[in-house]
Amino acid sequence: MSDFLPLELKVDPLSAEVAKRLDSLSQYDFSAITDDVTRKYGWKSAKSISVEKQVKQFFALAFLDPGYYHIPEEDVDEYWHRMILHTVWYSDFCQSVFGQFYHHTPEPDPAHISEENRERTKRLVDYWFATEWNNLVLTCTQCRGPALEFGVKPDDSALPNF
Repeated sequence: MSDFLPLELKVDPLSAEVAKRLDSLSQYDFSAITDDVTRKYGWKSAKSISVEKQVKQFFALAFLDPGYYHIPEEDVDEYWHRMILHTVWYSDFCQSVFGQFYHHTPEPDPAHISEENRERTKRLVDYWFATEWNNLVLTCTQCRGPALEFGVKPDDSALPNF
């Protein structure tokens, strides 16, 4: 693939289409939202920028691990809430990056509550980004990326073995 991996990926997905989608996500301008969370939550600029990166990494899981439920970190979830409140921006973002709306479903459906989703998210973030997420939202157990119709996924040889 490339010498440059977007979003601080530590493992190459070995798929030109996934890399293209992740680069698009990486380059998408979140500055209005980052400024908003800085004001709303009183976060220092460095924290807001760091959480923006984590939000993009969370959304990247829709391409890196399609079809599964992923659980965001608490700060990622708060940032996502601010994104959604900017309705036109969020709609445009979803259409541009995913080709459809990415729904946030915070109320757990008992049929989808699973510690497996939480553990899977932790392992994936460690595998793809070599970082740890330890404060996953407790009530969000059914945030699943959109059903991406174009069949984009990493090459099987790049997938984690779990």
